[in-house]
Amino acid sequence: MNKVLLLTNTIAPYRIPVLNKLHRDDNTSLTVWYLEEKEQNRKWNIDYGEIEYAYKCLPGVHAFIQKLDMGVHLNPGIFLRLMKHNPDVVITSGYDSPGYWSALFYSKLFRKKFIVWWGSTLESSRVQNKLVNTVRRVFFKLTDSFITYGTQSAECLEYYGVSKDKIVIGYNTVDIRFFHKKYTEHKQSKLRSDEGPIKLLFIGQLIERKGLAQIIDAIQQTHSDAAWQLTIVGSGPDEQKLKARVEQYGLAEQISFEGYKQKDELIGYLIEADCLIFPSLIEVWGLVVNEALSTNTFVLASKYAGATKDIIVDRQNGLIIDPLDPQNLKESMDWVFANKRYIQSSWKLKFGLWRKMHPNYYARAVSSAVNRALSTEG
Repeated sequence: MNKVLLLTNTIAPYRIPVLNKLHRDDNTSLTVWYLEEKEQNRKWNIDYGEIEYAYKCLPGVHAFIQKLDMGVHLNPGIFLRLMKHNPDVVITSGYDSPGYWSALFYSKLFRKKFIVWWGSTLESSRVQNKLVNTVRRVFFKLTDSFITYGTQSAECLEYYGVSKDKIVIGYNTVDIRFFHKKYTEHKQSKLRSDEGPIKLLFIGQLIERKGLAQIIDAIQQTHSDAAWQLTIVGSGPDEQKLKARVEQYGLAEQISFEGYKQKDELIGYLIEADCLIFPSLIEVWGLVVNEALSTNTFVLASKYAGATKDIIVDRQNGLIIDPLDPQNLKESMDWVFANKRYIQSSWKLKFGLWRKMHPNYYARAVSSAVNRALSTEG
């Protein structure tokens, strides 16, 4: 049995089903160490009873850099903890923490296999300079294998010199079974008449990189006579600025702000919505797209998000948009209004796409990365 240690930044509820499946693998003994229990920008509830694998939240000092949308973690003693735990394989979720470098140093010193679980894309990389790129390449060169969030994160690795044969492409996901089950129970409410307004939905943090300001501008400029409503679910530092923008355009009766909602509360919004608007300017993936597709909700999906390339089929389950192109956004909104009947129809998620989005598929990809690392020499 392979003794696997995952070192990652924070407990993420969406990742628990994947790790539970990995834990159930007869060939894997999984332990997860979290640098911080919950990063400062996260409001989600954590169901600790759902966690089946062994885990520990490590002591440390933490901060959050809003401009970079990144947590900073200092966790003394990781190297000694690793020596005591003695895993066969160590996985980290990046290179941007001292703890990850400690794990790399431990792995090289004691001839353990080292894997990086990688999500960033070339579009989403926020820090680009010669020194950072050199550090990144060194870290990657010493890594035995990689598991990715999707195709674009794999392309990012190749750009930084990683060989294709070291990369296992997985697809970032949530527990789509949960969302689809709730949708199936309430799908009659998804049936719409041609007379009602088209119901648009945004779910996400109210920060600049989520692109909501661009959507509000585009809606204000559309010349369609279609009736519509936009519901905004989320919170963040830009909330008051966005509300002021809505008031300025005279759209307060059509655009509502609902605040932050937990997973159980999101279901109702997704079931009621006709179209999810996902206009991120920078996004490694975009799990809300998985949630929308599993509830039969059409998606206006940003070309700058990793999820769009892998799980959006243009003009079938979504429409690919460029949120930095005002004309494209306006034309996209007009297309949505003109194709209301199709957007509201009960199109079905293709089996291949459902399989790709399933947590079990992602867990198998992680297992493949472990096996690939163990098969390498050195």
